[in-house]
Amino acid sequence: MQPAASEPCFPTVAGRTIDSGLVRVPAFDVRMLLAVIAVWIFWGSTFAAMRYAVATIPPFPMAACRFLTAGAILYAISLLRGKARPARHEVVGAAVTGVTLLLIGNGTTAWTVQYLPTGVNSLLLSLSPVWMAVIAFAWGGERPSRLAVLGMVLAFVGLALLVQPKATGGLPVWPAVVALLSCISWAFGSIYQRRSPRSTSLVRSTALQMLFGGAFLALEATVFGEWRTFDVHAVSASSLGGMLWLIVFGSLVAYSSYLYTMRAHSTALASTYAYVNPIVAVIIGIVLFHERFTPLEALAGAIILGGVALMMIPRRGSRGVSPPLASRA
Repeated sequence: MQPAASEPCFPTVAGRTIDSGLVRVPAFDVRMLLAVIAVWIFWGSTFAAMRYAVATIPPFPMAACRFLTAGAILYAISLLRGKARPARHEVVGAAVTGVTLLLIGNGTTAWTVQYLPTGVNSLLLSLSPVWMAVIAFAWGGERPSRLAVLGMVLAFVGLALLVQPKATGGLPVWPAVVALLSCISWAFGSIYQRRSPRSTSLVRSTALQMLFGGAFLALEATVFGEWRTFDVHAVSASSLGGMLWLIVFGSLVAYSSYLYTMRAHSTALASTYAYVNPIVAVIIGIVLFHERFTPLEALAGAIILGGVALMMIPRRGSRGVSPPLASRA
């Protein structure tokens, strides 16, 4: 959260100011810079990591193992810090968000990366803030600002441009639909999480969310018969590396960096991942997978991300859009 400055009229960085004679100038916070870069790069790289992981590991078992492992590590950290047992409302909230954010929101992304280009997939999912605004208005009457409405219109114009055949050569219909449904589910879970009673420990609540999500994903893998087709001996080194990257950098390092940014600076700065991650994903897709990004796709992406950026501008006297606390991908 944005800490109160010692003197409101002076600029601050992470709650600190430097007095340079007559004018106080902000201190350069290396930790803050590294934290923001970590969120941008590591969350942006998760699309590519998932693509590597699902090459020889079925999508739902992969996602289940990822979140069960990361959740267990976070919960162990919470126990070592002496946090009390979770309250009933915290468990219920973790179960609901485990379904909406991880089972549907994230688990299906592990499936769509098999069929959609990395850059296009990330752009479709970058619409989460737009759906969050729509759901928040429909659910609780939260009226977006005029600037946010303009951003929403731009984002949907960009989406229409992106999915039309001339932009991409024709996206596979069902994976694109699933990606959009994943995005809507993520937005709903985010709004639910924001409206739920606050937990006394963000680390513990996120650990519970991952544990529930991982358990539901394991059940989903059973329903779809993916455990039977999962051959441990056929797992390639690149798939194993992709899953380890998701656990360590996607779920642990990037998440910790995100929390640090939220607490030491501002929600607006932490929210920049929503429109930087797709850019990172597009670049990685071109470099690693030689994906072709057409000029029309680039135009559509620029319009979408421009609209999302407008939505992230806080109203006067507000802290801006509060993004979800779990890793998007």
